[in-house]
Amino acid sequence: MQNLAPKTATEVTFNIHQASDFLPCLQTWQAELKTITSRKELLTRFQDSPPLLRSRLKDLGYCDAYLAAYVEWVCQLAGTKAPEWVKQPHRVADSPLIDESIDLSETPESFRKRNLFTLPVNVVQLRRGRPAKSDAHKLKNNADRQRRYRQRVKEKLTRLKQLEDELGK
Repeated sequence: MQNLAPKTATEVTFNIHQASDFLPCLQTWQAELKTITSRKELLTRFQDSPPLLRSRLKDLGYCDAYLAAYVEWVCQLAGTKAPEWVKQPHRVADSPLIDESIDLSETPESFRKRNLFTLPVNVVQLRRGRPAKSDAHKLKNNADRQRRYRQRVKEKLTRLKQLEDELGK
């Protein structure tokens, strides 16, 4: 049976049994985050505190630190307040993890303070205006609108018939 893509930060940590499982799961979640267009929806994806992976993975806290740093960074880019769980002291890596292929000064603050020196990928593209509606929602609204229109036409025809009958007498 195929696993569903994680929708929340908490779901990213499900089914991770070794450190190498984290990156594919994170990337799947990032693909899911690309579909989000509103801040409200974005915050619902971050609100619950994910369980710590540190003791399960014995990875010096890198996965926990990266997830917290990424959520805090995305919230900063979106202009929203990061959830409280990202500030937990166990969400900092025990030793620095350095991506030597980048200019370390470009590392976002949320990553630096967690001992992670890398450039994350921004996948969130929020837009102004109303949130996008599903096709099913649009179909339902169109059907309701059509039903109301037909009812108005029916009422007008009934009233017109009544007026004709009154004038005909």
